[in-house]
Amino acid sequence: MDLDRRAADAWFRRRGLPMVIHRRRRGAGMLRRSTPGVVFLCLLDLLLAGLLKLLDVPEDVLEARMRSSGLGYVLGVLTLTLAVVVVPVVAGRLMAKLLRILHRTRVRLAVMAATLGFWVVLLPLGERLTGLVSWGDSLVMAVLTNIAALVVLMLLVRIGIGSIMTWAARSAVSQVRAIGTLASRALPLLLLVVMFSFFTAELWQAVERLSPGRLWLVVGFLTVIGAVFLASMLSDEMKELKSWTVEPGAVALRGTPFDDDAPSPGRRVVSTAERLNIALVLFFAQAVQIVAFGALVFVFFIVFGALMIRPEVVAEFAGRESAPGVLLGVPLPVSSALVNVSLFLAVFSGLYFAASTATDARYRRSFFEPLLEDVKISLAARDIYLAHWADARRAEVVTLEAEDIP
Repeated sequence: MDLDRRAADAWFRRRGLPMVIHRRRRGAGMLRRSTPGVVFLCLLDLLLAGLLKLLDVPEDVLEARMRSSGLGYVLGVLTLTLAVVVVPVVAGRLMAKLLRILHRTRVRLAVMAATLGFWVVLLPLGERLTGLVSWGDSLVMAVLTNIAALVVLMLLVRIGIGSIMTWAARSAVSQVRAIGTLASRALPLLLLVVMFSFFTAELWQAVERLSPGRLWLVVGFLTVIGAVFLASMLSDEMKELKSWTVEPGAVALRGTPFDDDAPSPGRRVVSTAERLNIALVLFFAQAVQIVAFGALVFVFFIVFGALMIRPEVVAEFAGRESAPGVLLGVPLPVSSALVNVSLFLAVFSGLYFAASTATDARYRRSFFEPLLEDVKISLAARDIYLAHWADARRAEVVTLEAEDIP
């Protein structure tokens, strides 16, 4: 089999497994692979600066805006917040595609140089000229900060973090597409568990009296518990790594750089870096599922609470009048008590969902085993990839020995 090394490397990077790539080739095209990340940072910086500028207003001005055009203001803030999340990712992917289709080296270098120059110099200057950032912030310090961020980004790309995060972003998009599966299979049973908690006055009083900092501390504590649980579960799964195989010539490898009907070369020893990479891929994949599920639960309780619980009932549950709700600086057209209770139940539901995917056979079959199948395909491709490297190395040695024969 004549393996296209560049195509094989790109295939592993798209699947979030840069550590599988041979160490001699991990630094190939580092500047080209860093440019989409720079585009991501540029747009994230601009949109965040715009969002903070929109939210950085006196409290009386904010209240006046909410009274005059509350719904329009909230929708505008939510739209800009969504843009902060989505637009940089989409632009980064478009830049990656553009660099792949540009065949002329000079044009590609010009695009990369323009992108880097915009990030290092033009962006800090433009933010000050447009008023997004005040001139009180040192321009020189901003330029130096962006240079340092560029260096860190290139180092992360060199060790493959960029590939893992890009894969995680694509996984997040796929989970959004599969939100119907989450809603139909996981949400109904969970609602039976947490719905009674939603109507418990003691929960509303306890959560409403938490300061924002302490509330996020509780959220972080539950998140850490969930992360530790996932890491423990994946540690047990990784012990079965040798048995993760697919049949030679599997349909799953059709159309990939590893499309070959030859017998499987056998599982080679998986290095510590590769094990860590595989564990991170599985961890991020499940974390994205859990976050998507938690967001779904949060939206459900916000809508359900707004429709069913009147403000006077909220005041009775919480034991006092509740202020307008705010989430991550974004004002919401509901009470803060409803936002806080919904947030707590969403995080708790995510923890419940994480436990269910490991212990419940139905959840595992629906949400975790497809991830394992994906990793099995990657490992089968890895065996072919490493066997090709070994064969190429042996052929090179034989050639050199033949040239030495007089």
